[in-house]
Order: sequence, then C-alpha cells, then structure tokens
Amino acid sequence: MITFDHDTGKAQDAVKAARRRGLAVPQDIDACHAMWQTVVDAAHMQPPARPTVDDIPATAEQLAALIEQRAHDHRIALAHQQVGNDFMEPVSRRFNQLVKDRVPGWILALQPEFAGLVKALTAQAKKLPDNLDVSMLDWNDPKVTAAWEKAESAAHQLDQLVNDRRDMARVLGGDGGRDNALYAVAKPPTPSVDDVLAHKLRDEVGPALREWKELQHQPVSRWLYLARSPHFTLQLATPGEARERAAAVDRWRDAIAGMQTAGSRGQAVAAVRQALAA
Repeated sequence: MITFDHDTGKAQDAVKAARRRGLAVPQDIDACHAMWQTVVDAAHMQPPARPTVDDIPATAEQLAALIEQRAHDHRIALAHQQVGNDFMEPVSRRFNQLVKDRVPGWILALQPEFAGLVKALTAQAKKLPDNLDVSMLDWNDPKVTAAWEKAESAAHQLDQLVNDRRDMARVLGGDGGRDNALYAVAKPPTPSVDDVLAHKLRDEVGPALREWKELQHQPVSRWLYLARSPHFTLQLATPGEARERAAAVDRWRDAIAGMQTAGSRGQAVAAVRQALAA
C-alpha cells in the first residue's frame, strides 16, 4: 500500500513538467523511477485467482502437483508484496530527493522563456487601450483585435509555463498562500521608510493588488495589467522566493501598524525601520 511517506506523485509531476519544457532530466532520476516502478510492481503482485471447475485436472496426482505449484505461486506473491513494501520507502525517498535537488536548476532554466514571453506581452500592451476589461474593448477595431490575439497567445503560454513551474515548486513545499500566485511571477517593490510614511502601500501598491485580484477571471487582462504595472516587476520566482516576496509585503503592513500606534514622528520612523528590518 502506498502511504503519504511513500508518495512520489509531486516528484513525478515535476519531472513531467521539466520534460514538457524541454529541460534535461538526469539519467539517475529515470533510473531511480524505474526502480520505483519495480518496487510498485512487486508490492502489488497478486497470487493466482481462486480455482474454478475448469481448473480441476484429470487425476489426483495432477491435482496434487497443481496445488503444489499454486502454493508456490502464493508464497512468491506474498513474499514479493512484503519485500516490495520494505523497499518502497527508501526508493521513494531517494527518487524524491533526486528531483528536489534538480528543481532549483529547472526553475532557473525557465527564466529566459518567461522573459521572452513577458517582452512579447508588453509590446502588445502598449497597443491596447488603458481599460483592459474585455467588455469595454472595441472588438471592431482591427488594431485592437490584432494586438489582443498576440497578447492572448503570450498569456496562454505564460500560464502553461507558470503551471509547470508550480508543479516543480510543489516538490519543495510550494509557494504558500493564494496571493503567492502573484508573487511567484511578480516582484513587489521593496519598501523604504519614506514609502511607508507616504502611504504608498495604501494609495498605490494596495490598489494594484486589488485590481490584479479583480481580473482573476480575465487571464489575458490580468497578465497585461501586470505587464503595465509600475508597482510589480514580472520576474519568475526561484524556490522559496515567492514566500520571501509575500513576507516583504507583510513587513510593510507591520511597519504601517507600528507607524499608526506611534506617539510621535520620531517614534513612527523608529517603528517603521524596526518592522522593515525584521
């Protein structure tokens, strides 16, 4: 029986994603996966099915020989199940670790393709109106439809690439919460003390975050919005970086909370500096 400790599903998904992206999969990963399949086959070996009337031979001697053979087959099957299960944990652990070791390099290798698609998307964003709501676009304007079709192609390819990156990142624990889907592809600004005191999160970055969320059912518009936004830099996150980006925004919010409870400007500045340095 395959338990959670023996699960190689995430690692196998990561390998499939790497192959889809044309990335090199080391031979030792394939060799270990072949071992895993061997272990699974052994652990699931089934004894012979119960005999039927059609299986009864002509003589008692033949029946005795058949019983001996079937008893042997039963013992072999049960032994394979036991030994296969014994090997399942160490083999799966090795396979998962081999894939984990490779994932950072795979994700880094996605950066050039990601950057190329972002460049193509940005070029089309310049040709489209300010309002990217699909219900507000003039679909009778050939310039709009041509630019949209090219942007749609780039956005679709970006979604595929980001999904493959997500499958890889899951091997290392994933990217975190829901908003980390943004931080997996976009880098927020690094706040300064002046940014906090000037309420830049409230007046600029916060509204940009809300706009990104509101476009969740319009994927092309969502990508175009990020490509245009001065508040985010489209940059694929390395493993763990999405969480770091989210944590930076959390520190920004902590700095705001410290500023709001301070008794003087000097205390506010000190509280902001402390929160940003955390």
